[in-house]
Amino acid sequence: MMRPTYILTFFLALGLFSACDEQATSIWNPDEQATGTAPTLTNITPEGGYLSGVDAITVTGTGFSSNLADNKIYFSSSEDKGVAGVILSGSSTELEVRPPNIAGDTILVKALVTGSETFSNTLTYKLSPPIVEVYPGFVPNSQTPVSLGLDNNGDLFVAITESGTPLGVNKIDVSATGEEVSNFILANNRFRFDAIDFSSDNRMYICLGIRAVFQGTQGEKEGAHFIMPSPFTFMNFDMDENGYMWLVGNNTHLVRHVPQTERVSISNINSLPDNTVIFPFEADVRGVSYYNSALYLVGKDEAGAKIWKATLNENSEVTSVDEFVNIGSALGDVGPDDTFSDIVIAEDGMLYVATNRAESILEISADGSTVGALYEGVLYPSVTSLDWDEGDFLYANTIQTTVEGSINSVIKINMQKKSAPDF
Repeated sequence: MMRPTYILTFFLALGLFSACDEQATSIWNPDEQATGTAPTLTNITPEGGYLSGVDAITVTGTGFSSNLADNKIYFSSSEDKGVAGVILSGSSTELEVRPPNIAGDTILVKALVTGSETFSNTLTYKLSPPIVEVYPGFVPNSQTPVSLGLDNNGDLFVAITESGTPLGVNKIDVSATGEEVSNFILANNRFRFDAIDFSSDNRMYICLGIRAVFQGTQGEKEGAHFIMPSPFTFMNFDMDENGYMWLVGNNTHLVRHVPQTERVSISNINSLPDNTVIFPFEADVRGVSYYNSALYLVGKDEAGAKIWKATLNENSEVTSVDEFVNIGSALGDVGPDDTFSDIVIAEDGMLYVATNRAESILEISADGSTVGALYEGVLYPSVTSLDWDEGDFLYANTIQTTVEGSINSVIKINMQKKSAPDF
């Protein structure tokens, strides 16, 4: 697993954490009379630490107030100052608290209850940043990461444009000693690379938003590998466990192709070679992910943005395509300029969708019943491309847009779980 080299120096400000400047040691008002004893802290879970600014931890102890507003939990990296967490629920013996956006291996945690003259005892806890900048070295307002992919060795590849002109694909080697960037696929100044993925034998394939998928070879310009007739377009693809490449775009069909050693060029869909099969399905699909004998497709049709599930049989044939999530209905405010450009799946079946909206990445339950923002208020807005490493980190391209807080960067997100199998 690659390790972080750049820790974020900036998290998006959360209104919930307006107590950042409170002095935890100067809250007691000497004109008031103490009406209770100080609380006692005994334990914090999850054990071993958690993410700052995300979800909730459980602080266990005694002496908490039954009136939630009377409890305060402070987190600090020194003895003097404390940043208040957000208490979400509680009882006299435990509090569910969202920690603030501070990080460290030995964060001091203490509690105060209204009417108590003194603080509780202090526990130490580890808070880790939920996101890490992998490569923040893009030229502002000029260079833009378009898509990314991790190969079978865990190396990261990012397609970049500069002032709209493609620069090819860079290989970014992130290690403890710092990032090393090299131009892996040379620019041809014609095509932007909309998707990057690798086969089981670690061959790089690239979609360029036209009717072909290309193969990438180090030190060379991309070369056409598989070509379909007009009006097919390919915006994204994924590999399944049988070695099939599933290609999607603004098409009337899903395309299943077996990568060949030589270029395959098809001029007539009524005369397809054995290595290529098409299945009827009409939509503008921008992302596809294979999981558990099904394809999950994100895109839009005449009714709006959706995710579909294409069920496959034992012969890797599409037997049905059904609506899985109506994104427009779930979010309620989807506009014509909103994009949903990539999709990945976790080992627990939850789906994650890249969007240019303020949510950055949508988190969707395994049954499709709930849709919300991943780490709401913490991630940079506007994400274009996603890929998961072999550990707990999801890599994402973020791009600067009119959405407040968006920037050009490659980040990795601590998901606290692994991805579904990647083939």
